[in-house]
Amino acid sequence: MKEIKPATQTMESDQDTKNQTQVDESRRRFTKVSAIATSGVLITLASRPVLANQCSISGMQSGNTSHPGAVSCQGCTPGFWLNPNGRDRWSPYTPGTCVQKHNNGVCTWDNSGTKFHSVFSGNLCGDLTMAEVIKLSGNDDAYQLGAHAVASLLNALHLTNFGYTSGDIITMWNTYYASQPEQLKTTFQQLNQRNCPL
Repeated sequence: MKEIKPATQTMESDQDTKNQTQVDESRRRFTKVSAIATSGVLITLASRPVLANQCSISGMQSGNTSHPGAVSCQGCTPGFWLNPNGRDRWSPYTPGTCVQKHNNGVCTWDNSGTKFHSVFSGNLCGDLTMAEVIKLSGNDDAYQLGAHAVASLLNALHLTNFGYTSGDIITMWNTYYASQPEQLKTTFQQLNQRNCPL
């Protein structure tokens, strides 16, 4: 199985990199040598700020013992991204047009939103929009993999302490959606079911 390598990396100044390297040298040595296995999905750490490392899967597993209580890792569920507080925060993507707003504020969306396959590779969700994928259930999205992938992507774009970039999420999808869908869904779900600050 290939290791996940993020498509994008967080940019840091030379001085920030030097300072961070001095502080976290032992942790970096460990992460360069080993990969972390979570639910059968191998996840490696990219070079990213310490706070992001704390909110990655491996950072959560370590218990963040080097900086206890320093950061509250964030993640919002797929359902959040369709509710009134989440639906206006999709940029640069769109859920589509709300064709019917229900009493609880939840919308029924048309199919003019961002297509799932325009962001995520493969044909798992056909021609559905990302909002339509979030609403799938049962055999249509057996593991809710598509729903959790969309939520993880939006979380990566809009949450400061999510722990992964949007490029990381897309790379994880491209690497594992076909071969290990249930394990990938579990990884995304763990990230999405943390503190939602929005």
